[in-house]
Amino acid sequence: MVTQHPMIAIRDLSLRVGEFTLQQVGLQVQRGEYCILLGPTGCGKTLLVETICGLNVPDSGTIHLDGRDVTTADPARRGIGYVPQDYALLPFKTVEQNVAFGLEARGLPKAEIRRRLSPIFETLDIGHLRDRYPARLSGGERQRVALGRALAIKPDLLVLDEPLSALDEGTCRDLMGRLKEIHSRLKTTFLHICHRVEEALTLGDTLAVMRDGWIEQKGPSRELFARPKNLFIANFLQLPNLLEGEIRKTPAGNLFQIRDTAVKPTDLPAGSACGVVPMHELTLSTRPPAAEKGYVVLRDRIAANLRGPQQPGLRLKENVRLFIAGLFPADAWPAGQEVFLRFPCAKLHLLHE
Repeated sequence: MVTQHPMIAIRDLSLRVGEFTLQQVGLQVQRGEYCILLGPTGCGKTLLVETICGLNVPDSGTIHLDGRDVTTADPARRGIGYVPQDYALLPFKTVEQNVAFGLEARGLPKAEIRRRLSPIFETLDIGHLRDRYPARLSGGERQRVALGRALAIKPDLLVLDEPLSALDEGTCRDLMGRLKEIHSRLKTTFLHICHRVEEALTLGDTLAVMRDGWIEQKGPSRELFARPKNLFIANFLQLPNLLEGEIRKTPAGNLFQIRDTAVKPTDLPAGSACGVVPMHELTLSTRPPAAEKGYVVLRDRIAANLRGPQQPGLRLKENVRLFIAGLFPADAWPAGQEVFLRFPCAKLHLLHE
């Protein structure tokens, strides 16, 4: 039986550059996965992907790509297509020459190069740009050309460093659609750096959140949103469903409470804490619901009824940091209205820093 290796397997990778250190990073990305690498500015995302691509040699640890140890291998032999944040297009070459650059470097015949470029130009809609130079391209066009150059070599792994950060909203959404289409069609493994949660959720199968030079948590997006490891993860992902409270010592053991409402026993230490409940487990009403075993009811007030076309919904304003998407009639759900939030306590995931 053929062993299926992860496309990326990083073990205990450390690298010091100036005052910053990647700290025993561990990361696995499966073949065909679209993995989003998230984290605040300066946490080491770009340094990590540059090291995966072979632009840095780690001080310790290993990097395996599809079972091959490439820790010290030549970057050209890693089978990686890399799109850096600044695109790195050659200004003295045309679009066609830029896209063909990697193929020419590998010595492919001109007929084979033309054959490979044709579907790329069509997919990325850059055929009409083939004779232009980078200086005459828009930001979105430069990004598509850089993506085409990376795809032309048929990489086993495509690495994208903040590919959408410099684009306007319309161009960004267009390119997200193209990236989803390319990934679905080619089944290439993607490792994509970004810092916007919406971008991560739209594109990623899995999320890996970095903090201070190491991977804080990795998993399917639904897992990170339902069970973040700590408050750093919850706050970075801007979770709309944080229930702020306190863990108090009682004769029967520690108890998580929101205001004066006892919610759930816990083994976590006493102090400030938060709970996360999956949004589909929450219900909101303007009248107190009937008491039911295993359910908690919290009283709160509406801070705002947002009516705009972008993310309409309700925001609550007391100890519940909550946004509930939907179009709520203003006369029935006005700001200041008392509401009752109900959820099963068994679905509450507790966390603190």
